[in-house]
Amino acid sequence: MENKFRAHHIICTSLYEGKGYNNAFCENMTSVVNRLRDNPDEELTLVAKPDLICTNCPNQTKSGKCSHNHNRVVNKDRRVMKFFGLKENQIYTYREMCRHARETMTTEFFMENCGKCNWRKRGLCKYEDLIAQLDHCIEK
Repeated sequence: MENKFRAHHIICTSLYEGKGYNNAFCENMTSVVNRLRDNPDEELTLVAKPDLICTNCPNQTKSGKCSHNHNRVVNKDRRVMKFFGLKENQIYTYREMCRHARETMTTEFFMENCGKCNWRKRGLCKYEDLIAQLDHCIEK
């Protein structure tokens, strides 16, 4: 899979701590996150569809859609793009995406976008941690 990257994964990769759906998902997610954190100038195509992180997600169907209301996830990606001032199918570096996120992110948008997410509900994702990680990505 080419370097396609879902818009809402800007937030997820910034907050990722090694936990996930299953071992296969975690191995892939850890690999992607480490690669992006080590090389924030890697170019990625921003999309609102399954990406390099979704590869081992148990919620992805054989047709490449999310079994958890595919349209809801696509709409979340598009909402994130619009809020961050990013365009679908445009190429950005991971650092550029983090910069856009940092410049526009608010507590309100974080809660609107991530408030119902199971990972946030489990205490794995906090607004303050997101801001710190975005700052780290930009400054690296």
